Amino acid sequence: MRRLKRLLLGLLVAVALLGAAELTLRLTLPVVRTATLPDTMIRSHLQNTGFRYDPDLYWYWSMLPSAAMQINEFGFRRVKPMTQKKPPGVTRVITFGDSQTLGAGVGPEESYSAVAEHELGAGWEVLNAGISGYRSLNVYRLLQRRIEAFDPDIIVIDCMPFDSAREDGTLVGKPLGAWDTQVRSLLWKSRLYYVLRLGLDKLRPNHERWLDRVARPGDSLGNGNHDLIVAWGKAHDVKVVFMQYPVSGEDWSLGCHTLPFELPKDLPVSPACDALKQSGRSGRALFQDRNHLTVAGNVIVGHTLAQTLAPLK
Repeated sequence: MRRLKRLLLGLLVAVALLGAAELTLRLTLPVVRTATLPDTMIRSHLQNTGFRYDPDLYWYWSMLPSAAMQINEFGFRRVKPMTQKKPPGVTRVITFGDSQTLGAGVGPEESYSAVAEHELGAGWEVLNAGISGYRSLNVYRLLQRRIEAFDPDIIVIDCMPFDSAREDGTLVGKPLGAWDTQVRSLLWKSRLYYVLRLGLDKLRPNHERWLDRVARPGDSLGNGNHDLIVAWGKAHDVKVVFMQYPVSGEDWSLGCHTLPFELPKDLPVSPACDALKQSGRSGRALFQDRNHLTVAGNVIVGHTLAQTLAPLK
């Protein structure tokens, strides 16, 4: 009996200590932090951007419209007016990806989506559905949950092929209830969890992070979620365009996290990596950090995307 009491007391003390640590971090850290990107990048994303937990999408905009990030009432980063119903005679394109697509660090009219729309001219609409941290799994679920109503003609996918687990679940589409979604919600909101992850990442400087993952010939990973995205496009009569995912190395060298054998065959690919390399510009001129493009980088990628899209009208 005494041993049981000691065990219960120990559990209560441990819970109290964890609770105190979480509370302290919530008071000292104004935003949730993750260990997958540098701290300064996380702060720039989340201090001015509000996310809420979503059982299907994992995180989504907490409020629409969002003036801080120029996210309109439909969930797109756009300052120009638009309607949910596609205007007659307009080819509607929607771009998907993470903060590279969103245009973190540049204005909404400086993102590559806006550049492409400007270059394509009248009769085109390029909507920016980028969300910080989104990977192919998030994008595939976003397509199912929110995109069909906008009747796109073309979708553009700017995600690394093997950036997340392959989709194998059903959409919840309802308030939190299951224990696993509750756990995910707690982890997403927990400062303590992300500080521990950040600490482990610091202790393992040579550990291969998701941004450093490069597939190799012979990998038995299939196409990740990319082939599922293609299947969604076929089912909804929507053309699918993939984009090479450009990155900058620690030494500002130009790299690419999309190799030809990684993508589904016989589909258009916008050669963003090739265009940046062929521009002759340095990594410092094209990137703000590992994967966020400068204004100059967005201009080049947007121009390349416009050239890829134009024949598809």
